[in-house]
Amino acid sequence: MSLSSYLTAPAAALQGVAVRAKLGLYLLFTLPPRQAEPNTFFFRFGIPIVLKRTQRLHSTEADALRFLNRAAPHLPIPRLLDSFVAGSDTYTVMTRLPGRPLIDISDDELDVEPLAADVLAVLYQLWRIPQPAEFAQRKAAVMASASGHGLPHPALRIYGNFEDLGGPYPSIEACYETICLEYMKASHERPDLVKALEDDPIVWVHGDLRMQNILVGEDGRLSGIVDWEDSGWLPRQWQLHMLRHPGRTCFGAWVRYWLFDFRFDEEVERGYSAIMNKDMGSVYPFC
Repeated sequence: MSLSSYLTAPAAALQGVAVRAKLGLYLLFTLPPRQAEPNTFFFRFGIPIVLKRTQRLHSTEADALRFLNRAAPHLPIPRLLDSFVAGSDTYTVMTRLPGRPLIDISDDELDVEPLAADVLAVLYQLWRIPQPAEFAQRKAAVMASASGHGLPHPALRIYGNFEDLGGPYPSIEACYETICLEYMKASHERPDLVKALEDDPIVWVHGDLRMQNILVGEDGRLSGIVDWEDSGWLPRQWQLHMLRHPGRTCFGAWVRYWLFDFRFDEEVERGYSAIMNKDMGSVYPFC
């Protein structure tokens, strides 16, 4: 065994002990996770901190918060405090935001338009953040996390796989070829649909904007948006799929507003209509 091996083995062992001790200390101060959120640990004694576990060796949420805290520090999102690997999992420590999840607020209590305006203001701020030039240079511009890794892929989710990542892809075309079963056929027979998809710019998108991830203050206005694990560089129309997808995490007056009362700009709407067209053979749901 070389001298360097003799030196690095004890150092690695000590690092492992330190990481396990840190995790144990964090867990000592947390409550048992809720059944609905088995990987989220809230701190005791009203301490406004959250510990989240990701069952892979990389946390796209930690990457997202690290990037967004720097690029848009005034956004109402958690602040990243710590992130580390322990065993086969990654743990991310972040601030806990005030407010009630939108999913817990009845239609009688909800004033949709002001809250939607607050959410839109955040989305538009995200869309204005420029993508670093090295993403295009590395040919990893689409379905990319802040660190250049991939993101949860809709095709994998259909088979119940929520942890493996898809991408990143060098172009919108390469991305949609993995999502739209008829993309290549449509490129010949429906070039209008393909053009609508490829004209929609790549921006920063929150890929899991469900009602439980939108927090509402006592005044009925937005107090925060959480769960940034699925967020990253995607076409703008990607955001519409969660807002307009009725189900147990998007319902009532909230989903009706996005379906019937509000329209994004023409370019976004064209992209959304194209991906939803039956001639594209899209994998759905996207999120």
